[in-house]
Order: sequence, then C-alpha cells, then structure tokens
Amino acid sequence: MSEVVERPGIPGEIRRCTRCVMHDGIAGVVLDAAGVCNHCHLHEKLDRLYPLTDAGHAELLKIVEKIKRDGRGKTYDCIVGISGGRDTCYCLYKCKELGLRPLAVHFDNGWDSEIAKTNLRRVLEGLDVDLHTVVADWEESRELTNCTIRASLPYIDMTDDVGIVSALYRTAAREGVGWIIHSHSFRSEGINPLRWNYMDGRLVHHIIKRFCRIKLKFFKNVELRHFFWWVFVKRIKTFTITNYYDDLGNKIEEFLGEQYGWQSTGGWHFDNEIFGLACHYSRVKFGIDWRIPEFAAWVRTGEMTREAALEELEETPAIESAEIVGYGLKKQGIGDEEWQQILAAEPRYFTDYPTYYPVLKLLSPLIWLLGRLHILPAHTYEKFFKT
Repeated sequence: MSEVVERPGIPGEIRRCTRCVMHDGIAGVVLDAAGVCNHCHLHEKLDRLYPLTDAGHAELLKIVEKIKRDGRGKTYDCIVGISGGRDTCYCLYKCKELGLRPLAVHFDNGWDSEIAKTNLRRVLEGLDVDLHTVVADWEESRELTNCTIRASLPYIDMTDDVGIVSALYRTAAREGVGWIIHSHSFRSEGINPLRWNYMDGRLVHHIIKRFCRIKLKFFKNVELRHFFWWVFVKRIKTFTITNYYDDLGNKIEEFLGEQYGWQSTGGWHFDNEIFGLACHYSRVKFGIDWRIPEFAAWVRTGEMTREAALEELEETPAIESAEIVGYGLKKQGIGDEEWQQILAAEPRYFTDYPTYYPVLKLLSPLIWLLGRLHILPAHTYEKFFKT
C-alpha cells in the first residue's frame, strides 16, 4: 500500500510512492497498484538501457571512438558545458580520461558563486582544457528572469537554461565540432516533472513579447528552426556520458578535491547564487520542492534512505535562508511589496502559454529515435512524454 499523507497548501490527501519520495500531488506522477511511481519505473528502464556493467562500458568506448573519428583533423572533438559544480567538473575529467579533446563552454549569467569560479579555473588548469565563455548582458539577463516571474511560471531561470543551450550549440557549429557532451545524471539528479521546468523557444518568445520592459539586443533565443539546422544540417549530436559511469556519492567530491583542489560549494546548489531565490519562489508559490526528484533518485540508488529523505524534506533547505533570498531579490531589483504581489499572483504553467509542445507530441516517435541515436539528449523523450 502507498503512504497517504497530508500537506499544507495541497488540497485533499496525496499518496506517496512506497519506494521513493515522489507523490501524486505532483502533476505527472502516477502510482501503480503496488504504490510505486512512474519515475521509479522510468529509472529502472534507464538502468536497463544504460547498465553500469562491462557491456555498458563497452558501449561507452564504442561511442567515444566514434566521437574521436568524427573529430579527426580538428582542434576539438567535443563540446562540454561546465559550471564549476561537481557534476560538470567530473564529466570534463571523464572526457579527458577517455582520451577526448574537449572544448569547455561556460555560460556566465552573472550568478556564479566565487567558489564555483575558483573550481572552474582549477579544474580547467589541471586538465589543460581550453575554455570558451559566453557572458550574458547583465541587464538583459536580469530582465529575462523577471519576465518569467511576471509570467507567473515556476521555472524562473528558464532563459538562463536557454542561454546555456544556445551557447553549446552555437559554439559547436562555429568550431565545426560534431558532438556535445551532457552531464545530466538520472541516477544522481532524477528527472524533473515536465510541468516544473518545461521550456521551448516559442514559450520564451511569447513571454518576452508580453512581459519584457526593455529592448533586448544580445539575447539569442533557441527556436525549433535552430534545432533543425543544428541537428539535420550541421549534424551536431549529443551524448549523455553520465549514463555510462557511476557518479554517486561523496567519492566524486573527494576525488576532485584531491586531484584539482576542487572545494565544496557549501551546500545543495550553492554554486548558483540565484537558486535560493528560485527555490523559495517555487516552493512558496507552487508547492514545488526541487529536492524531491534528486532525493528520490538517491533513495532508488541507495545513497540515501527513504526515512532520511522524508525527514530532510520536512526542513526548509539552507539555500532558502532569508539572507540568500534577500540577496537574490536585491540583485533582481524586486522590492518587498512587489515580491508579495508576485507570490500572491495566480500560478501558471507552460500549458497556459503558446508553446511548441503540441508539435513535439506529434513528433514524439522521431524524438524517441533521435534520443536513442545520440542526436538529441538521451532522456528528451522520457522527460517530455513520461513525466
């Protein structure tokens, strides 16, 4: 039997997965007759597709050799996005360990912590990897975040992630590099419910047109036509390398510290200084706790007990301290009165605005195929149509 719980602000009773900590009060979460959620079943499916076995390692080496062949005669054979955080730094190390010649790409939106900047520099120097940084115009970056807040969407750093995607693909196209390496891990991060952080170029275009109060000169949106150009004309492929190695536990931080002087950022997502504001906004206004998918993944892999995860979820995350949230609001130029109006406004989701999602649903078989062929990120189909 699934666990029945009550939560303030969530009408009625919700049922929590008997295996992890997801619950059916989250849109898109469905429990089976045994009380196990669809995210657990999705995790099992991905584990079968990408096993941490000799066969899985052989598949990794096969793809790495293809990346090397495609990059012959070029300065770089792949692009790796890097933030200075744990996951991207270790991903870059694995690429070098496997003999790849990566170009690191960093998108600077003005919110990097000092520790993240130091970690980024140390790892790049230690691995002898070149860096290309795309710096967002700060006034535009701040206004784009405020646009998303005015649109009353839960994913306030949506346009920052658009900026990251834009930086990776545009750099790959300019350098003539055929592969982008992704570091998202379903084992250590889970997969967020679609309603929480869906994004596409049509949605971004609409909220800019409706809510932006300044003229944008530098922001480069990512429309569907751009993907068609990059994928089918420039033939840029993606590889989610983290599916093929064990990235669980503190051993990753310890290794990076010993080898490159990497330092802990001080807590959960402390490398990104806007995340405290984003977490507080989403939790208070939408009842969204971004820790749930991650903790659920850790429970499934045995890195955290279910009891410990549930206990920690009862506490407000440290990143939502009054000091950190207040810093974010000040940097965004949002006063106390406006903030209370923002939190009181009706919550909205991507389904309330024009998006490409109806088109993507029609293209879902193609998206599944492109993911399996490493042309789109591996979990695109699962993210868009199974959560």
